[in-house]
Amino acid sequence: MVTVDAGLDSAHFPVEATYAASGGSPVPDEFLRTLRSALLEIGHACGFPDRGSAIERARFDELASIHLAQVPEFESGEALRDDVWAFLATVVLPDLVAWRFAGRPAERFQGGIRNAFQRLWMRGRILDRGPRTGRRWELLAELTEDALVQITERPSVGSDARLARGFAEAWVRATVRLGRPAMEDVTREAIIRLRLRNQIQVLSEIEDSELGTVMDSFFTGDSTPPAPAKPGWVGRLLGRT
Repeated sequence: MVTVDAGLDSAHFPVEATYAASGGSPVPDEFLRTLRSALLEIGHACGFPDRGSAIERARFDELASIHLAQVPEFESGEALRDDVWAFLATVVLPDLVAWRFAGRPAERFQGGIRNAFQRLWMRGRILDRGPRTGRRWELLAELTEDALVQITERPSVGSDARLARGFAEAWVRATVRLGRPAMEDVTREAIIRLRLRNQIQVLSEIEDSELGTVMDSFFTGDSTPPAPAKPGWVGRLLGRT
């Protein structure tokens, strides 16, 4: 891995990772070094380079999600490009990807929702409760890998941070009632109910005060969530009373 050993000098990048003369602006080498250093520090705290335990790798995912969600450079539209994350996984941090995923599956290096780092950035962005909350990142710690996958790999849910957080909050409440061992099957049924309901009702229209009740209904099996007490912003825009 020449680029890693060379200290992330852009002069050593593969030709596929460089712009043409008329292309865009290259990312500064210092940013890449800083990003690599920060994620390696998290990795070392979680057992890297030794294989470690599943708990340690899950802890890495949690901490890396928190870090990536707060990187200012990823607040631009560039973070929505699959090739950005493919570059990070294949050129900047391939050793960390190989450690995190035994067998080095190609999908963890390629851009997309299964990319080793893109998936973590998505989780951090949509499950962030906000800087003014006391337990800002609790959802990342509480949700299981299966629950996180169900949320982030469903475009109709993962692309809407409000729905994703609402579902995640309901998942935590359901865990208290049902216990974690029961949650895998319950979650998969609940996400189906959410997606079906979202086809016939604009869930983004529901007021914050009622969204929790609606989300809870997906985990209890109630197929007819209560109607909102008053119209949401779409209803008001259309003049509904």
